[in-house]
Amino acid sequence: MKTILLSVMGTSPQVLTETLYAIYKQGKPFPDEVYLITSENAKAKAVEWLFEKEQIEHLKAHHRLPDFKFELDHILLMEHDNGELVFDGSEEQDQQSIADSITRIVAKFTSDENCRIHASIAGGRKTMAFYMGYAMSIFGREQDVLSHVFVSKDFEFSDQFFFPTLDDNYIAKNDKVLNTKAAKVNLLEIPFVRMRNMVDQSFINQIESNSFSKTIALLNTYKNKRVKVKIISKKKYILVNGIKIKLPPKELAFYFWLSQLPSRKIDMDRQFCDDLVHSASYLKTYSMIAGDSRVFASFNVDREVVEENTVESLSKLPGLKPLEKYWLQQARSKINSQFKQWLEAAVCSEVEIGSNEYNTQLHEVCYFIPETLVVEHDLSVNKFTHEANSIDLVSKL
Repeated sequence: MKTILLSVMGTSPQVLTETLYAIYKQGKPFPDEVYLITSENAKAKAVEWLFEKEQIEHLKAHHRLPDFKFELDHILLMEHDNGELVFDGSEEQDQQSIADSITRIVAKFTSDENCRIHASIAGGRKTMAFYMGYAMSIFGREQDVLSHVFVSKDFEFSDQFFFPTLDDNYIAKNDKVLNTKAAKVNLLEIPFVRMRNMVDQSFINQIESNSFSKTIALLNTYKNKRVKVKIISKKKYILVNGIKIKLPPKELAFYFWLSQLPSRKIDMDRQFCDDLVHSASYLKTYSMIAGDSRVFASFNVDREVVEENTVESLSKLPGLKPLEKYWLQQARSKINSQFKQWLEAAVCSEVEIGSNEYNTQLHEVCYFIPETLVVEHDLSVNKFTHEANSIDLVSKL
């Protein structure tokens, strides 16, 4: 099994040589490959000192270290969602991208069962160390370790010190002259909770590609017995136990509409598809969430007509088109696929639109949202809801 050293680094590339030295001197499993996680501006320092000034090669030769693979493309740069690189990580808006980048990198490396990860949090900004530790706690396995290195106080923050030497070697720091032979570097393994062992593997597979914030939200909802949905109409998403799931306005309105119906169900039989009260009721719901003229036009009306009429009067307008089976099937499929993408299977089953084919010969299906599910929303329940319910939108299960 190969060992991979994965280290966060700021503008002090010494952290890598110090860590490698300490691993070797303390008899820890020595890495076969080395990777750095850093920002765009810090990469230049790493290249200058570790490659151009050959501090890695000096360390190898001086202490006769085992050979390991460390190349330029092993410097992994953190980036924003748009692909732009994080420059130095000092801005508030950088923090989410730093967290997401480290989460994805750790998830990728720990997905290989044929390696052990030695993750070092000795370098970089404090937030980088925090996110590295958190990611290891989420994805780390039994064979993985987390560590920090400690350097003699006099040698801390010295840009001339890279590792203790076997012979006298004098460097200057401020007004002091220091002998690198006297330096002490110690590596401390940090115990951490391996949450990977506490959840199902299918759940781990689901969160490996997510951002840091979504990963945390997923973990916070894992096996949560009480599932709650909140529809945020103004920003066009659904919150499921704090997890934000974006939906197109058409599908968002359908989910809300279905959740407000008696018993939260519709029977997709011929009678349903011919009854215009359903499309009228849905359009009144959609008009509260969005105003895309194309959606109204697909039902052969415009927004003004929908807003000016009640559900009953709208359903009697000549030319109004009904909700068709294909439209309903497609809306359900899009909604449920988003739930499956972001939610753990047990939670997904609580919130998705279920189906029950009660007449197999005629392919008549009931679509439903569980009545026990708590569904909240930011819309004011106004006249259309009471009108819709009073017309008896569904007649049977």
